[in-house]
Amino acid sequence: MKNKLLVVYNTCGVKAENIEYYTASIDSILNQDFEDYRVVVSMFKNSFECKKALAQKFGNKISYVFYDKERLTVNQTFNKTVQICVEKFGKFEGYLYVDSGVIFGSLINAGSFKHNQHVLKNIYELFKSGPYSMVTLQVDLDAGYQHIGYEYQSRATDTPQIQGQDFIVPVGSAVNLHAQIFSHEIYENFNHKLIPDVFAAYCTESTFSFLNAIVHEKWVIMKDILISHLPSLEGASVSFFHHSLIHRNSWNNLLYERNALDFINDPEAVDAGLGYEECNNIMMHKEAAYDENGFAKYPEKLKAVIKKYLFLSKEELDYDKIVYKTI
Repeated sequence: MKNKLLVVYNTCGVKAENIEYYTASIDSILNQDFEDYRVVVSMFKNSFECKKALAQKFGNKISYVFYDKERLTVNQTFNKTVQICVEKFGKFEGYLYVDSGVIFGSLINAGSFKHNQHVLKNIYELFKSGPYSMVTLQVDLDAGYQHIGYEYQSRATDTPQIQGQDFIVPVGSAVNLHAQIFSHEIYENFNHKLIPDVFAAYCTESTFSFLNAIVHEKWVIMKDILISHLPSLEGASVSFFHHSLIHRNSWNNLLYERNALDFINDPEAVDAGLGYEECNNIMMHKEAAYDENGFAKYPEKLKAVIKKYLFLSKEELDYDKIVYKTI
């Protein structure tokens, strides 16, 4: 079997869980006209009843990773789950993050969905068609496309916002993370982590375009295909406060008492081209640090800055010591 895609479905049972919805979502992932992919459910503090129900329903069609001991963010559990699967199954071409509210299809009526069996095939073909290190699927709610020039969507729709042509996300821009491929090249360049893990709650996505610029590839949103998304199925970022109790805002809300002002005010970070939460004008990237393709002119400098400021050190969080169980 060639490992084309690892699909990681991420759940959290800290405040709420929805076994029926999880089942519908995983069904939609398994019901794909696509080969050479694996599905793993990455579960953070879900109940025994939930774990049992999914295991009885899906058996060995999927894999399971349980995190029940430590307080972790979804960025961290996703990173760790990918590491576990790469160690067990070998490397994959891409790693598809899927949040628990996503279903590969469209909502027909309350609790009823029509599956789109071609989602994985289409996103994989786009992923392989160009210099793309991140590929995003459009969702019908909470897409965040107002940050790239589209209207804010407050109600579910059957019409994709991006039609006719795939959308390249410019350096410094971002959309919300719900269903997105990350390339193995990202994994290799950032110490076997795909998502910056310094954030307690918000702002992660604002850093993604810079990861792509470092590897001289692009972040693209796939045209024409829309999938269903139920926002905040379990509550948003429930492990930590959404606002810093020290700095009294959401953008300077980092783990281990880190301070975002350290990189915002660092001349090396500025000169390397780092930006942060640009949708709120927090730290605008230096345009002269990028070429006409949006690729970093000083990729090694920018990578060093990002590793220093946006990823936790081994002393802060040793991934080798994260407690988990697998099936």
